[in-house]
Amino acid sequence: MRIDETIAALERVAAREVGRGSEALAAPAAGGLLAAARSLASAGAPDAAVLTGFFIPGAEPPAAETDGPLGAVQIAAALRLLGGRCRLVTDQPCAPVVEAAVAAAAPGLPVDVAPLRGYDEWAAVLLPRYGRLTHLIACERVGPGVDGRPRNMRGEDIGTHTAPLDRLYRAGSAFRIGIGDGGNELGMGLLPADLVGRVVASGERIRCVVGADALLVGGTSNWAAAALVGALSLLRPDVPGLRTLLEPAWSSDLLAAIVSAGAVDGVRRRPTLSVDGLDWPAYAEPLAQIADLVRSAR
Repeated sequence: MRIDETIAALERVAAREVGRGSEALAAPAAGGLLAAARSLASAGAPDAAVLTGFFIPGAEPPAAETDGPLGAVQIAAALRLLGGRCRLVTDQPCAPVVEAAVAAAAPGLPVDVAPLRGYDEWAAVLLPRYGRLTHLIACERVGPGVDGRPRNMRGEDIGTHTAPLDRLYRAGSAFRIGIGDGGNELGMGLLPADLVGRVVASGERIRCVVGADALLVGGTSNWAAAALVGALSLLRPDVPGLRTLLEPAWSSDLLAAIVSAGAVDGVRRRPTLSVDGLDWPAYAEPLAQIADLVRSAR
């Protein structure tokens, strides 16, 4: 199997259907994984920022969800192995979980935390730096809908808990990669509006209008992030450490760390060792398939 064929297989595994229309949403985004991986791998030393953190205000207790930070740190760790620079970006409500993920799996990785109040002043300081980045990657980061408000899968407006990081995401000339699973994340504006409206519950209302240069759709966003790391390892076989990041045990350890820090399952809305309602065995199966595909590639 050629490398591009294996990457296409990774893309299909990541988009495994979990009951929210990911396979249908992934169809028009086909090829996005290859485009994203090629852009990063060919950058020499990419200088990137990964935006993540999806706050669940209705959880008990309210916190960022387990989908997103795990995949964001996995990507950031991969980019550092490639010799690049990377930083994570989140906002105050999601910061405890994102910072715990960094401490557990990528110590020393910079984390920029946006305030909910005084955002414009905070962003003004960072915009010159962000304008020089080679890549901006959004991993399960909610974005504005057609009415300008960020909404969760239930259609609830979570704007009072969410900093407008889409403004940073759209700044400068960086290559933008979007990773999502439900239509309401940054990057999903690349998809046809009628498709999101037809496939996703309340899709017309919650769909994000911000697009990307390359879109990765997963059954969970973490799966799509793992597929991106898998694709990078195929394009850069000279960096063997990338494959270590694909082992399910790596994700298991990080999931345990962020749940201990308060992360919640976004579907169950409570802190459990699960992602989007999937207990570890079901969640880990695509991760194992991604690792196997990369391991068996020649």
